[in-house]
Amino acid sequence: MQSPADRRDLRRVIVGQNHGISFILRGHPYHEVRISNLSAGGCFALVPHRDARLFERGAILERLVLLNPELPKAPMIATVAYVLGTRPGAPVMEYVGVGIQFLSVEPEPLAALEAWIDASIASEQA
Repeated sequence: MQSPADRRDLRRVIVGQNHGISFILRGHPYHEVRISNLSAGGCFALVPHRDARLFERGAILERLVLLNPELPKAPMIATVAYVLGTRPGAPVMEYVGVGIQFLSVEPEPLAALEAWIDASIASEQA
């Protein structure tokens, strides 16, 4: 059985290059980090391999903000759910993938994010 941190939201939207996040991890600010998909429960980000050691499972991302103008701007708290691309012996890639789970989202921004996801899914199906 999967834990909540391992379970992915089925209503996940693939997003383009105009989507990103900013946050603080262990005192290090990250600006305009590219994300490739988004749900009301989290997102998948691409971070430089040189910083991969900071993104261990359970690490807390503070003041995470969604950077697309169509998305809510309320800062939230999130955690690293998993990291892809750091396996010993594997080829070193420029970026590693980080699964991010939102921990603290206020009700109004959460409702706005869910509405945006619903609209995105509806437009994909049209």
